[in-house]
Amino acid sequence: MGIMPEYEILVRCRECNREHPVLMKIHLDHGPKSKQSVAEFYHGRSMPPQVKTIQWHKALCLKTGKTFKLEVADRILLVPPTAVNYPPQQILVASDS
Repeated sequence: MGIMPEYEILVRCRECNREHPVLMKIHLDHGPKSKQSVAEFYHGRSMPPQVKTIQWHKALCLKTGKTFKLEVADRILLVPPTAVNYPPQQILVASDS
């Protein structure tokens, strides 16, 4: 048996309607090939236990600072490793002058 892919979890915020990281990853044998909501991907099928446990965790809105529960499956997003695209980080260097 090979290594299971590790999926990032994002949430579509009900406060600001942006996507925020939940800082949680799960391993799935068969997950989506691109970013997709839990509701869409598992429509008509049962969810594995590791996906079910995501619901009811709390997330933070990075815009408002409010926390909220991950209770709506169509707002919880699974992001495969190949779809994770972090913005480049800029390193500021202080000058000696």
